[in-house]
Amino acid sequence: MKSQTLEERIRIKAYELWLEDGSIEGCADEYWHLARQMIEAELSAERAETLRSGEGDVS
Repeated sequence: MKSQTLEERIRIKAYELWLEDGSIEGCADEYWHLARQMIEAELSAERAETLRSGEGDVS
């Protein structure tokens, strides 16, 4: 599977949220901001898990 950029992940999540809400027009910025917050939280959790598991240890 191809690695996605941050922007691609946000775009996909924003689109999913938009569809879940009934495809409301004129709310692109709101969905983008919400998706960005969600993806950044996911990335933060992934980084924390990596550090906890020792995969991030460079010693």
